[in-house]
Amino acid sequence: MIFRSFNIFCFLFALVISGCSRESAAPDSSPPPLARPNILLIVADDLGYSDVGVFGSEIATPSIDALAADGVTLTQFHVSPNCGPTRGAMMTGVDPHRAGMGGNHEVAAENQKGQPGYEGYLRDDVVTVAQLLRDSGYRTYMTGKWHLGAERNNPASRGFEKSFALLNGGASHWADQVALVPGAKTRYTKDGEPVEELPTDFYSSSFYTNELISYIESENDSPFFAYLSFTAPHNPLHVPQSYSEKYRGRYDAGWDALAAQRLDQLKALGLADEHQEPQPRPDWVMAWDELTAEQQAARARDMEIYAGMIDNVDEQIGRILDHLRQSGDYDNTLIVFMSDNGPSKTSIADYLALGGEGSAFFEQFDNSTSNRGSPGSSTDIGPGWAYAAATPLRLVKGYVAQGGIQVPAIVKLPGSMANAGGRLGQLTHVMDLMPTFLSVAGADYPDAYNGESIVPVQGESIMPLLNGESPSKLIPEKSAGRRTAWTHTGKAIGKCCGFQSRMAMVTGNCMILLRTPANCMISRPNSRIRQKRWPTHGRSTQNRTA
Repeated sequence: MIFRSFNIFCFLFALVISGCSRESAAPDSSPPPLARPNILLIVADDLGYSDVGVFGSEIATPSIDALAADGVTLTQFHVSPNCGPTRGAMMTGVDPHRAGMGGNHEVAAENQKGQPGYEGYLRDDVVTVAQLLRDSGYRTYMTGKWHLGAERNNPASRGFEKSFALLNGGASHWADQVALVPGAKTRYTKDGEPVEELPTDFYSSSFYTNELISYIESENDSPFFAYLSFTAPHNPLHVPQSYSEKYRGRYDAGWDALAAQRLDQLKALGLADEHQEPQPRPDWVMAWDELTAEQQAARARDMEIYAGMIDNVDEQIGRILDHLRQSGDYDNTLIVFMSDNGPSKTSIADYLALGGEGSAFFEQFDNSTSNRGSPGSSTDIGPGWAYAAATPLRLVKGYVAQGGIQVPAIVKLPGSMANAGGRLGQLTHVMDLMPTFLSVAGADYPDAYNGESIVPVQGESIMPLLNGESPSKLIPEKSAGRRTAWTHTGKAIGKCCGFQSRMAMVTGNCMILLRTPANCMISRPNSRIRQKRWPTHGRSTQNRTA
């Protein structure tokens, strides 16, 4: 596909996005076919663009790959650079600022605190997809990470009839409930009520899956909307040892080698241009050969654990898909798999700074190479492996470059898809999921909810794209006026508004990455990633680190 050039004069003033009854069949030994399909939404936490097999990974993800064979991969699916804003847009179908989730409240900048759009919880003038589907006759279930306002919202208050949720942005994956941020309290709820103690054999990914399967099989008289929200592979890096051992020695060559290997695989799959080179390693990431042998061993072990976490997530996905096949529900279920943002370079040192505590918090952990990944440890993949996991994209979670906001996504429609196993390269956005779900459910988005006016939906159903209809019927070609913009942690809005600028905007069918209103770089989205050399404004001035 040939790039078109554009003369664009940038004037940024704000973030702009312009935005039944069920029929029954005759009973038999299996659940009755439903007039409206079930909907299963699966979200991985901090998964990189090339962290699953169909997107070029060496990590074993047979269940995700099989789902892609039955459905389609979305190669230009976009989210927010952090988890809370992505989930806000995903649940409400509107820009995260309008939902009150303009940023993660834990890291809000001083110029955001108390400002509209940065409340840190879902605002009262938005409605969730769970609320609307519940009201239209769906059973609504959720397990896993919520992160949409611990003090003001939980799944039970926002439309989920059954739920087991971690309200925080992250925590230990084991039963010990050790907090991610010093001074924070890990908060779980079940159906809206606090959970004080977890089972001794608790491991986040398997427990969330067990709970969701139990909800689904508890009744079958109406279609379900089920949301499986993994906290893996978000740090701290934890996984049963048998999973990480599968990757022992796999990453001894380091992150530079892994980035090159994944790019080669992406080219072989047709997902990257044959002339593309690895993205330049950011200045704040050390070269692998600059590390000591001890550092290399520890960092290689971290990536083995990370790979094991993804391997385990894939196994859990396989379990719930097998359950749907055995119950006869698989062919009548719309399934979406996605990541909430790009891979994270955040380290425990960052959490120490965030919590305002010193080394005492760190000293509670046994991060010896032999104990990494086990209870009592707390490690991360750091900037180096995050750089490799984002291949072939630039930068990582927390940045409005594509490595932070472009993620792997797969959609399988009910029944057989004529384009099964294919790829769709049109621009799609996480806020398109809600209107897509409402479309297949035959539910409407109202002007008001519970007698109060609500924000109009801004996403658009992508059913025409998924059904293989003409791209002219779908965004962005549908309207040159569709605009999608990203901001992160006070580094946005535009210098013209008096803030430091770090912003990306998609308008029509091009992406603009900006440092200031006078510094625009453009890349046309495509199903195949193409090389673009960007200015260094996205690079940090922090010390270089492994």
